[in-house]
Amino acid sequence: MLQSNVAPPLTPPQKGGEQRAIKLLPLSIVFCVCFLLFGSSCSKDSISLNYTELTTGVDTKLRGVYFINETIGFVCGGEKNESGVILKTINGGASWQQVYSSSLALRDITFINDSLGFACGDSLLIVKTTDGGNTWNKLDLPYVPVIICPLTSIQFRDAQHGYICGGENTDKGITLRTADGGVWWDYQAFYNREITENYFTDDTTGYITANGAVFKATADVLVNNYLNIDGDFFTSVCFISDASGFVCGYDGGIYKTTAAGASWKQVRKDNTAFSARTHFNKIRFLSEERGLAVGNNGAVFYSDDVGDTWQQSDNFPDEHLYDVFVLNGTTSFISGEGGKLYKVSF
Repeated sequence: MLQSNVAPPLTPPQKGGEQRAIKLLPLSIVFCVCFLLFGSSCSKDSISLNYTELTTGVDTKLRGVYFINETIGFVCGGEKNESGVILKTINGGASWQQVYSSSLALRDITFINDSLGFACGDSLLIVKTTDGGNTWNKLDLPYVPVIICPLTSIQFRDAQHGYICGGENTDKGITLRTADGGVWWDYQAFYNREITENYFTDDTTGYITANGAVFKATADVLVNNYLNIDGDFFTSVCFISDASGFVCGYDGGIYKTTAAGASWKQVRKDNTAFSARTHFNKIRFLSEERGLAVGNNGAVFYSDDVGDTWQQSDNFPDEHLYDVFVLNGTTSFISGEGGKLYKVSF
């Protein structure tokens, strides 16, 4: 005989001496009700982005990616204080050639034109190329800064004006600026917070993310101008106009400003005790409407409404993703651990 999963009726005494049967619902029904009440409210809308995995031929963390055009591109990476590498492709990522190696990992890379490029990495490492990335030479700082740490973000406005920042251990950071192509660098040390990325919208206006703070540089990159935003370990910043920009954080938040940083709106909430952990590493926009934010454990989030809402792509492997490079309005590249590089097409 089949047994029912309905418990026997309980008949406690009721007021007035009456007895009423109380039936327990089957466990399957209870589970469904709980899921509808709680599970659906925690679920996230998801999408599946179209991407192709490119074979780089290395098995290391690829922290930075930069493409000069559709065919010529670079990735850099390595393991902290163990090994570093820069790879170059001349066929859109179909094959790669190693053009630089070091005992120090590279964290970011940029090009000013087809010939001139810079990269930065561990222990204040800065390297420069003048022949299109075929050879790289280390730049020696004209002094020894008081803080030695990885340099994680590099940006040049032109051949002369460049900005670099970095840090480690959440409480140590540095920003550097050059006005002569890297011969001399001004710097500022931070003893209470790690600096993660700098992003300049013009020669005098930039934004710097850090542990627990976002700075704005208005006339000098070394000026501490705290913006009215805190509460996250901010990891990346980008702007789509002089006034509109975004920052993301290690705690899973994405924040938007339309007032050049004077005020911010949180457009994606932080992690909670009942949600999957999302740790963002980079945010970039393909156009004014469409943006990408990537992070650990295969986190790729996409927005097509000027960053007001974000959907997670459900088809990326569960690997840490570090950088996003936007080639144009339809093509981006995402780099990650284990030598992974993905070409995303829209």
